[in-house]
Amino acid sequence: MARTPRNQRTVRRFIEYSLARFTIGCFRIFPFRLRARVLSGFAVFLALIFPAIRRRIQGNLNAIFPDMPTEDVTRLYKHNLRVLRNMINEFCEEPRMTRRFVDRYIVYHPDRETHARLLDRGGILVLGHLGNWETMGVGITHVTENDLYVFSKRHSNPWSNDWVERTRATQNIKLIYTDESPRIALGLLKKGRLVAFISDQDAGKSGEFFPFLGKLASTYQGPALFARMTDVPILFLISYYDEQDRLHFEIEEFQRPNWNSKDDPREWEREFTYRWVKHLENQVRKHPGDYYWLHRRWHTRPENENQIQSHWAELEQKYGPPDHSADRMSGRL
Repeated sequence: MARTPRNQRTVRRFIEYSLARFTIGCFRIFPFRLRARVLSGFAVFLALIFPAIRRRIQGNLNAIFPDMPTEDVTRLYKHNLRVLRNMINEFCEEPRMTRRFVDRYIVYHPDRETHARLLDRGGILVLGHLGNWETMGVGITHVTENDLYVFSKRHSNPWSNDWVERTRATQNIKLIYTDESPRIALGLLKKGRLVAFISDQDAGKSGEFFPFLGKLASTYQGPALFARMTDVPILFLISYYDEQDRLHFEIEEFQRPNWNSKDDPREWEREFTYRWVKHLENQVRKHPGDYYWLHRRWHTRPENENQIQSHWAELEQKYGPPDHSADRMSGRL
């Protein structure tokens, strides 16, 4: 298929960016709570005119929870639409988010003081697309004066990319792009800064396949690489919404594999990745309506899928699914 000429792609991307800016600008006119009600109807409208949204969300739910009754799948689908609504609403509000907003709409677990104590030390933050990762960043910058950097893939639309970067900057959230040198992140970690990885995205053919929610998923191993190359703290973060649309934000210390990574760097990284992927899976099962089912987590499929599935199934049957703080699974991976 012939490629679209570059000038046409540029025009199309600028139009897409302009429409998005105009739409968000219109929504920003409304106060936060009123905008939430307006966006509720907007989310339902989008799902109606773009049936692929409903198909993908419900399709993923049915694939992961095949025995779940239809009414429960429908309930989770509606909750998931509300989460998407909250994400849009909070993106609209982000440049105006204050300490008062954070105190009202973000609930820290176990408490605000624990968040501050752990985040002040700096380190690697591991999180997935559970709850609202964007607002979690705001929650971080409002409990610590430490600098927060987030690994991010550069958007194909340069105008949209700059817009999102400026929006995050209003809350002192800085970006490190995946096409930049890893030395940047290493230097920041050694200085005691916070570097966040949202790593549960499809890593394509270059990624390694790990079991996630019963299906193989191509997975980035960035957190494992930096965890191996540094001795900084590692923190695991999740979030989820309650019925009042408050975001509950949990933080916990995450342990490295309890053996010397120099013995086998690749196996060490695989074990670290396996543990955080499994830990995220457990959290998604606790809060299934809050996961970002719309993204294409399982898009890339391995050529030898049955063989890889059998490998992981044998390991888990023999040793059991690992707890993230357990000792080394020697020779298992």
